[in-house]
Amino acid sequence: MSQTNPERCSASSLSRRMSLRQYVWIPIFLASLVMATPTTASEPVRIWVDQSGLHAIEAMLISITDEVAFLRRPDGSKVKIAVDQLSQADQDYISSWSDRSHFSENHLRWTPPVLPRFSARPLLDLPAATSLLNDGDALAAVRGSLAPLKTTLPSVCVPDPQPFSYNLAFGKQTIGDIQPYDSVSRPLVIATESQTFLAASISTGLNSNQSATSNRIVCYEPATGKASTVFQSKVPVTILDHHQPSGRTLVLYGHRVMGHGGQLAVAKGWEDDQLSIKYFRSLPMISSSTSAVGTQGKQVHWARWIDDEHVVAAIDTEIAVWNLFSGECVHRICRIPSACEPAISTGRRYIAVPRPGVVELYETESGASLGTIPIEPGQRSYVSFSPRGDSLAIATTSRLRVWELSSASLRGEATSRRSLGKGAPVWIDTDLVLSSNGVLLSIYRGVPVWRYELSGSTIASFGFTTEQQGVGLVTRRPHGQIAYVEVPHETVQRAVPWVNDRLASDADNVWDIPGKSVLGEYGWTDRELRFTQFEQASR
Repeated sequence: MSQTNPERCSASSLSRRMSLRQYVWIPIFLASLVMATPTTASEPVRIWVDQSGLHAIEAMLISITDEVAFLRRPDGSKVKIAVDQLSQADQDYISSWSDRSHFSENHLRWTPPVLPRFSARPLLDLPAATSLLNDGDALAAVRGSLAPLKTTLPSVCVPDPQPFSYNLAFGKQTIGDIQPYDSVSRPLVIATESQTFLAASISTGLNSNQSATSNRIVCYEPATGKASTVFQSKVPVTILDHHQPSGRTLVLYGHRVMGHGGQLAVAKGWEDDQLSIKYFRSLPMISSSTSAVGTQGKQVHWARWIDDEHVVAAIDTEIAVWNLFSGECVHRICRIPSACEPAISTGRRYIAVPRPGVVELYETESGASLGTIPIEPGQRSYVSFSPRGDSLAIATTSRLRVWELSSASLRGEATSRRSLGKGAPVWIDTDLVLSSNGVLLSIYRGVPVWRYELSGSTIASFGFTTEQQGVGLVTRRPHGQIAYVEVPHETVQRAVPWVNDRLASDADNVWDIPGKSVLGEYGWTDRELRFTQFEQASR
């Protein structure tokens, strides 16, 4: 290893169908009465937690009498508990509930609260490399013991907001045909001194011909409408993450079609559209393996920057932190099932790891376990942190939950008869979350409010702005396109009164999405609109 220092960057409803059988409910309940009346939708079914944080129940609030809260479980049984025995977040909820003088059985189940503003915290900056690994050498093997797993619910965590904001115009551009078996990365937003643009990689699939231009990285600047190919290769290349202060993009280079093998590397040169890739690092040995595994047998499931040198990566069955320049393995975080897609908070301080039946929360810098959030037994989930850094979206096949880190409690949930896809949900704002297959859900209303046709697309959001809301996407149909599009668009905003009216009349037991949209030549094209008669009557 040479003793050369790499350049350094100077930038210093949790509602569960399992009825929470894992928990012992708060022992001060005075009664549990079976009721014949089914649960209504006038209030959200949510998770109630006692002051110790160790006991919880899934229920909806019915009434409050003499500082005693009466709750109803999804199965119709009724329980009651003294208000002062509940967590502070639950007491605040009850206080808000009591202040609604217009309350009735048919009122809208929830309205988005005014959430506090959070200031970005200082960027993480782990110790710098003191030596530089030679190109092509392997990262250090994963070794060392794991921190004890905390199996209780996470405690309150300090929010970890996104440290950067981006200003993107809406627009889309064709980037050439993308074949069904080609691998397409999620779009990233990259800002230089002169421009802000989207970037994505396309790697050829099993049925594609390999050539010197088969695998490519493209970028698109919505403000000018310019799209260009900035890198081409005969071997697959996938962009994984971008570190804004240093301008470094993390890529996987030379992997096989199905994702195995390859090397982690760094791409730079976005400023002049002359992208180059260097600092190639072969994948590490996994010490827990019972036998030696060749590099080509390993697979990078997921990898993200922590600072300008360190990455956290899920490789084979391990998640660990490495210094990409020295090759040092800083620490292990946890072992994982093979089909696991973690998430990292926008400030890079927390990692969420979904497993069947649970989601585990870890501290990035130390690898410490922060707690475990249970979901339906055996269910696989997909997770993403809010750009505010205070909430974690957890999506299963038909349910979206939002765990609030700053209060250590469930903030809301939404259910859907339509599948929510197999991918991480995307935050639109503090209320709306878009599933990987295009179902737009309202956390506070508890229902889907629109459907965007996103089959064959990869999507990403780039933070909340007060000026415009949108998502970046790369779509295969009808021709390969990269775009930044408005979500929710104007038609969805028109449909909101219909949604509220349906909820107020308790119609969400047979809930229908008010409409759907497909991406057309000039933007979203609306179809199957169900709210227009209501809209005309309201006028």
